[in-house]
Amino acid sequence: MRVAALGIDCSDPDTTWHTVTQIPEVDLVVLPELAFMPWLCATREVDPVAWARAADEQQLDRLADVPATVVVGTRANGRFNEAFTWTAETGLQVVHRKTYLPDEEGFWEASWYDRGPVAFSVIDTPVGRVGTSVCTEMWFTQHSFEGADLIAVPRATPIETTEKWLAGGVAHAVTSGAFCISSNRSEATSGTTMGGAGWIADPDGTMLAVTSAVQPVIVADLDLEVARSAKSTYPRYVKR
Repeated sequence: MRVAALGIDCSDPDTTWHTVTQIPEVDLVVLPELAFMPWLCATREVDPVAWARAADEQQLDRLADVPATVVVGTRANGRFNEAFTWTAETGLQVVHRKTYLPDEEGFWEASWYDRGPVAFSVIDTPVGRVGTSVCTEMWFTQHSFEGADLIAVPRATPIETTEKWLAGGVAHAVTSGAFCISSNRSEATSGTTMGGAGWIADPDGTMLAVTSAVQPVIVADLDLEVARSAKSTYPRYVKR
């Protein structure tokens, strides 16, 4: 199967929509966190009106224009940051509400929206079994995605932490025995500069591709049997 990861500027929703509808045709694409709205959490002072307006303007009915069988991303909905999958058959399905929320310079998320329940699951899609960790959640590895072929990680992370996040993506892939696909925002906001660096990592920790300023969209062909076979090899077989 063919997958895509992104490292793109999401400051303007119309530009973001243009970018994601121009990617190569793939089986699955992971979008950056809250891809179709400005990163309002960069400012500490919460503006409920701005949040509601941005949520209303996400235009998620346009997901059918993205050249992918499965789209994974997050959206603002009420007081939550919700992870979703989209397919032509099912439409948009909410799979998780972001649970672990930073609250620091540039990332005042616990102030802007509410914590979702601790509930992580693997979703059957037309292209494989997919688990989703929204950004910070990737570090809470006690939540395993048993049986997942792929783990999607929509992110909004600062440029100075890029190497840490790449290392974490490798660890997430290895501990889960799944391909790890992450996309990130790459714009400057009040309080931080996003780091780009989307990635595709295999179940044994090899980085297959990483985005850059000159290549903000990356594509890789994956064999899901590699992930399925990895479940019986170290360290995945060790009883938890």
